[in-house]
Amino acid sequence: MRISTSMLYQLSNNELTSMQGSILKLNQQVTQQQTVLLPSDDAVAAARALDLSQTQALNDQYKTNRNNADSSLSQVNAALTSVTAMLTKIKSNITQAGNAAYSNNERANMATELKGNLKEMLGFANATDALGNYLFSGFKATTQPFDYDSMGNIVYNGDQGQQTLQVDSTRNMEISVSGQAVFQGAGQDTFKNMQDLITLLQVPVTEAANNADTQAANTFQYPVGSLPAQYPIQAYKTAQAALDAAAPTDPNYSTLLTQAANAKLLSDKAEAARTPIPGSQAALTRGLNKLGGAIDLQMNSVGAATASVGARQSEIDNLNAAGDVLKVQYEQSVNDLLGRNPSDLSANISALSLQQTYLQAAQKSFVVTSSLTLLNYLK
Repeated sequence: MRISTSMLYQLSNNELTSMQGSILKLNQQVTQQQTVLLPSDDAVAAARALDLSQTQALNDQYKTNRNNADSSLSQVNAALTSVTAMLTKIKSNITQAGNAAYSNNERANMATELKGNLKEMLGFANATDALGNYLFSGFKATTQPFDYDSMGNIVYNGDQGQQTLQVDSTRNMEISVSGQAVFQGAGQDTFKNMQDLITLLQVPVTEAANNADTQAANTFQYPVGSLPAQYPIQAYKTAQAALDAAAPTDPNYSTLLTQAANAKLLSDKAEAARTPIPGSQAALTRGLNKLGGAIDLQMNSVGAATASVGARQSEIDNLNAAGDVLKVQYEQSVNDLLGRNPSDLSANISALSLQQTYLQAAQKSFVVTSSLTLLNYLK
């Protein structure tokens, strides 16, 4: 077969052009540190990498949502911590106020201080996040949850909803707490209890009221018309006095002890059933005990809400850890599919070097071949 000069040039040019194209492609792969540059390079790998990239973007969005959720829950937790500290202080005040050695002026000063505490508590209940949304309004994030009504009572204006964020593919997490559950939960109303405590501490204890209350207690009938202890409180005092007067060696001491114990049970029931005279130490003690129990219930509600918030924050930490693992896996899979690993880069560099060597050899061969002519052999 005879090959013309023009054909020789054409074949050589095509071969050199193909080599230069391969070198250009390898240069791009080395520069971008990626083997699959276009979907046409590997359609299956490119499609799978695109799918994984979209999944990774969704994973990143979940992480952003988790960070936002954690920020909101941290603010809720901070508010609940302040509420707990305030309730602890109020419980301490109740204990102090029950001391009979406390004067009326000291209790009045405590009531004045509690008025300021009430405003603080209202501030905690109306706390907002960085965007100005109320933490304890439920779904009504732009509505102030607690405010005074026309009667001077503090009422709830939010709802029972809880705002949520999707923090994982299968998890919608509550990022708020119902203000009513926190401040008016367990059948108690924090603000009303504080207002009642202030009112109670402002009532002075007088000797006249104490005397009147003692007389009322001694003549209190419980149950009505009961016999033989028609006046159980007075009957207990009489039985206890007889026991105190007897010596332990008295043959009747055991009987007196039993009578005093039974009388004490009836006396306690009678004392719980009667209403002490306002302004008496008994009325103060009764009121403080009732409010102390209410504060305990309220602290339990706040504690439960705090524990729930803490559990959700712990869950966010676990989801973040799992999300970080998935991110590494997604990135590695995409790198494997698109040829972004160090081993792929090394292979591309080696291929580029080899292709450049081939091109140089081809160019030299072309130069030598193109210079051949029969004229060089004629003499």
